[in-house]
Order: sequence, then structure tokens, then C-alpha cells
Amino acid sequence: MRAGYGYRSLNENLASLRRYLLAQLGRPWNNVFSEICAGIDRLNTVHQHIHEFIAVDVEVRDGRLIDATNRGGYLRRGRGLSQELYVDPRTGLICLNRHYRSSGQDAAEHDMCEAAEVAAHRRTLDERTLLLLVEGIWYLVELGVLPKERIVASVVDSTRRRRTFAEPRYDVVLRRAVSRSVQADLRQCKQLYGSMDFYAQNKRQLSSREIKQHQLR
Repeated sequence: MRAGYGYRSLNENLASLRRYLLAQLGRPWNNVFSEICAGIDRLNTVHQHIHEFIAVDVEVRDGRLIDATNRGGYLRRGRGLSQELYVDPRTGLICLNRHYRSSGQDAAEHDMCEAAEVAAHRRTLDERTLLLLVEGIWYLVELGVLPKERIVASVVDSTRRRRTFAEPRYDVVLRRAVSRSVQADLRQCKQLYGSMDFYAQNKRQLSSREIKQHQLR
């Protein structure tokens, strides 16, 4: 832990620090902190990351453990614990946060929720064909590719100017023209069709038989 602060070295040192802290469960934080300070300079980069693993300034409010600190350039005061460990405010002992979730777990849960939300209103038949739920009605939607942007030169008041332009296309789902030059259009296409490259070229309402066939709600 006294090694240099290269990216790889820092990650290895932080992993060692996490393992060390986990091994101190049930011990008084003051004793553990004293041991850490004896082994690491207070200005050491690793020392500055301790609070990523353990919440030290903890309060109990309405039966919940709350982080009572302000740190890292953003407000943490009054929020639930995000660290794997915490110091019990009543005993001063290091405890395991039973509600801790790693960033990987949060990301996996977010991806699952997003996939379920997408499946509720969009099914992909092939790269250019979707089943899309629009205002409570399922449609078979054929996608077209939005024209790419190109540079257009013009002369204004004897000054040659260049601008980026993309030909618009009429989207039958949005019922208006959309273009790659408009960021709001790209965001809506991404949300509806799963890609900024496509727009709805044609659509047809599904029959009851087709809805049952595709097991749609």
C-alpha cells in the first residue's frame, strides 16, 4: 500500500484496502483507523478512498441508517448508505451494510428493467421490421434508414459558408418529418425503434389473430 499511484497500482491497493476492512468486521472503528494511519500516510491517495468502502459518520433516522457527511464535491448528507461497510453509531463497531448493492448489480437490474420495458411496447422481427405498441394499438412497422448528414456550401453576403444538412423523412408513427440534423428526432427514434439510424417508413395495425400469434398484450 506504500507503492506508487499508477492506475493499476492504485486499483490493486484499493482492493487490498477493501479486503482488509472486510476482515475487520466487529472491531472498533477507532482502533482499525489508528492501524491504517500507522501504515499509510494521511496524505496518501489510498487513504483518501477509505470512505468509498466504509461510512463513518452514520446516523439513525426513522429506523434507517443515514450517511451524515458531505464529501466528494456532491451532497451525501441525509441519504442512505452506499458503502459496503459502516460504523454503528451506537457501538462504534464496523458492521456489514446488508442493503449494499454494487454498481454492477445496479447496472444489471437497470438493464433487466429496461429490457422488460422495451418488450412491453416493442418486439423485433428483423433488422428493419418491428411490432410496436402505439397509443394502446399494436402495429407492424417497417423501418427506413435516415439519410446521412452532408456538408452544404453557400454564399451569404459574399461570404462562403458551410453547414451540415440531412434530408428529412416523414415518420408515420411520429406523424412528422424527422432528420439526423435534429437531436430531439434522434432521441425519439432511439427510444421508439432502438436506433438513431431508423425512422418508421410504413405501419399496419395488427389483427387479433396476429396479436395472439405473437403473444402480445
